[in-house]
Amino acid sequence: MTTFALDTATPSPGLAIVRDGRPVAELRLGPVPGGGRRVLEAAHHLLRAAGLEIRDVDRIVVGVGPGGFTGLRIGVATALGLGQALGIPVVGAVSLEALAVGIADAVWAAADRPLLAPVIDARRREVFGALYRAAAGGALEELLPPAARSPAGLAAAVARVAGEERVYVAGNGVEAYPAQLAQAPLTPLPPDSPAHRVSAVDLVRRVEAGGGRPAVPLYLRLPDAEVNRLRAEARRAERSAA
Repeated sequence: MTTFALDTATPSPGLAIVRDGRPVAELRLGPVPGGGRRVLEAAHHLLRAAGLEIRDVDRIVVGVGPGGFTGLRIGVATALGLGQALGIPVVGAVSLEALAVGIADAVWAAADRPLLAPVIDARRREVFGALYRAAAGGALEELLPPAARSPAGLAAAVARVAGEERVYVAGNGVEAYPAQLAQAPLTPLPPDSPAHRVSAVDLVRRVEAGGGRPAVPLYLRLPDAEVNRLRAEARRAERSAA
């Protein structure tokens, strides 16, 4: 089976071609605003580099977040559109879980069934984060479900669950909030570690390990436009009551 995988949960989209569980080609785009809009062009280049055409794809796996609203909408819409046009299945995978699999790969030699805390910058002074225990083959045990929290709030929640056990943390949230996410028991991976970026290959690994889900965005909170609308309505109500 040939799988095309993509993730647009962060400003650094990832794409991959995986055949029968083995990566054929992988591409990670640079962290620029609106990176999700480059996915179709990047997919064309990736397929060409792999010597494939889009009709050779048997399945699509897409990261469903949590992450940026615009990026997620673009990624999921792209995956569903391609799936419908090709008549092939589209499967979702949680981007934080794929990030956790990458962290596990980076630390597996130094830790037995390590605790993993993937973090994605959620803006508004928050991060999307969760806590997992790694198992073999890309399997994960969820100890703290994905949620939007302040960096300090995530660190405190992880500490309550992990106690004194070391927790390996990675993701673009670490770059955004390095001090808050380096508090014990959190141990950030080195800044140059590839585990800080969501790998599309690891999305496929999560699906193969039983982590597949419907291709529906996992937003976890209201979009900025909706928050602003509610604030405006509250201000109008206050003025009317005055």
